[in-house]
Amino acid sequence: MNLNLTPKTIFKKLSLFVVFMTLANLIGITIQLFPGHGRFYYLISLFDFNGEYNIPALYSSLTLIFSALLLAIIAMKHKKIGSSYIPWLGLAIIFVFLSVDEMTSLHEQLTGPVQQSLNTSGLFYYAWVIPYTVALGIFVTLYFRFLMRLPKRTRSLFIVSGVIFIFGAIGFELLGGLQDSLHGSTNLLYRLLFTCEEFLEMFGIVVFIYALFDYMITEFGFLKVIIDRSKTERSLKRI
Repeated sequence: MNLNLTPKTIFKKLSLFVVFMTLANLIGITIQLFPGHGRFYYLISLFDFNGEYNIPALYSSLTLIFSALLLAIIAMKHKKIGSSYIPWLGLAIIFVFLSVDEMTSLHEQLTGPVQQSLNTSGLFYYAWVIPYTVALGIFVTLYFRFLMRLPKRTRSLFIVSGVIFIFGAIGFELLGGLQDSLHGSTNLLYRLLFTCEEFLEMFGIVVFIYALFDYMITEFGFLKVIIDRSKTERSLKRI
């Protein structure tokens, strides 16, 4: 039995899984509105978008490291044919860091020190967004020319995926920080805000993975990856 993996099929499968996890998280939030929800604690925490070391956190970390792997493959391919590969390698390293950050919540450890240094509150209650926004600005400045040199379709997909991801990771994090500082983190609105945040982050990465596969097809001629389950072999086919 052969399983054909193309950019579209990967996009659909990952998107469906993201939707499934989002619905499971929302069901968990709904259950917590009623008495006796403690008996479902394990199942709720398993898909809690605001939790750590659970299925959504593992999924996010794995898709980030998968993105890093694809970026490294692209970098090696460009190096092999003698074209610029350093920017791709830099992106791969950044995504490895993001994957580690996702699993260990490194960014949250910055909140306390930054809060104390800058006396932040309100929108900047989660003060880690300040150094990360600065880092984002530096990244955009350094990679702007690289982005402009990409094929139009790839550039558009990169921009769309980046906007979706950042809107979730920083935009909704700011709103969540404001809500937490005013009303705490156990109310329904806060839970809906972090649901939107995580959904946008995960969907942004889905679009990015699609963009990377699409770029590999455009630049290198890779049509699809075929996984032959009977022979447990993997091969790349060209058009």
